[in-house]
Amino acid sequence: MSDIDLNPAADLPKAANLSLNGLHISPPMARAMSNLCEAGADLSDHLELIKSVDWANTSLGPVGQWSQELATQFHLMMLNPTPQSLTLGTDSIVIYNPAYADLIRDHHPSFFGKPIATWTAWRQYFASIQRVMGKAAAIGRAVEEKDFVMYLPKNGILEEISLFITVIRLPAPLSGFLTTFQDNTTQMVRDRRISSLKEFSECWKSSVNMDDLWTKILNQLSDRPRQFCFTALYTATLAFDTGNASDSSNAESEDIAYALHPMSPAYETTPESLKIVELAPPNVPLVILMRKSHSTRAPVLISGQDIPHVWQDLARRQGYRDDVRKAVILPSSSNKLSKVQAFLVLGLSTRRGYDEHYKTFFLEVQRLLADAVNNLISVQETIKKKMDLAKRARIEKELMEKELQIRREQAELAQLKMGRLSSTAESVE
Repeated sequence: MSDIDLNPAADLPKAANLSLNGLHISPPMARAMSNLCEAGADLSDHLELIKSVDWANTSLGPVGQWSQELATQFHLMMLNPTPQSLTLGTDSIVIYNPAYADLIRDHHPSFFGKPIATWTAWRQYFASIQRVMGKAAAIGRAVEEKDFVMYLPKNGILEEISLFITVIRLPAPLSGFLTTFQDNTTQMVRDRRISSLKEFSECWKSSVNMDDLWTKILNQLSDRPRQFCFTALYTATLAFDTGNASDSSNAESEDIAYALHPMSPAYETTPESLKIVELAPPNVPLVILMRKSHSTRAPVLISGQDIPHVWQDLARRQGYRDDVRKAVILPSSSNKLSKVQAFLVLGLSTRRGYDEHYKTFFLEVQRLLADAVNNLISVQETIKKKMDLAKRARIEKELMEKELQIRREQAELAQLKMGRLSSTAESVE
């Protein structure tokens, strides 16, 4: 018995009984592994996994008995850069390639070479998996499953992913299925966010006044607990004069207090000390970050430990019911030429990382918020100008009518005097 040297330049041994560092393998598998190495595939980790599995106690039998067909399928799968898995034998043993190992995150390597029935962490997906494989077995053709949503752990934190799955029944003499996975998570998240932004824009721009806008914002965002694990809205306690909407002094603005809107979901359980927030000291974490957001007119990230406990508790009771990792503060103004009418505080989705795409999404939410506020201010200013013009016109009309009345009275008085003079003159004659 000789060891196989997987160096590309090595000649493949002719012996029927071959071994790889003590692992007894069949000639077809030896050729497959040699070809993989010649192709430059870095499969050292997977080869170690193959050695670690007790294949003799599976329906596949010892590696030394694996057929040419299985070796060929193994070779093709390992070379494929797309995530793929083989489900084989009567006990549905799963073998997969490195791309699939990356896809399933923390579940690798514990899933490798194990019957799929032992993947207890995936119990909620068993019915769907059986349905798709059953259909593939029945029709003998590829079966596609679009938008297959799963929640997989990465470094202990669950992430939501969307997959396009294609299942093909393997031809005889193999018994099992080849499954190919395409990760469509980026597109799913993009579509979801575009849809949300469109709904926000259409709803918010129809607001008739600020109170109406705040109500619509809270209703829409609170209805999306998986997208925003909690929502809090702080509005200025004193209405800003629409005729003086500019903000020329940060110090002056720090005198403005912001009150937690009564319709914010956690309002009842929020302590009184957090229901009214002034941008001046005390320097508690929330106030410091709100002051930073006010100064920069930009979204500011809040770490989990700085999020008020009542808001953390709210997130654990809704949506995915996970611990909050981050939140973001959005000021209602994106430039320093207008005052901040409100701060919107949103808990980030607990199953989504805060990447550049997420940052861009929140910038768009802020832009829609600022546009809605500015539009309302513009409408209010237009209405105020029209009212002022109407009032001025009414006053001018009243003054003109009074002046005409005075002139009429003066004319009547003059006519009366002339009449008296005429009567006096006639009596003298």
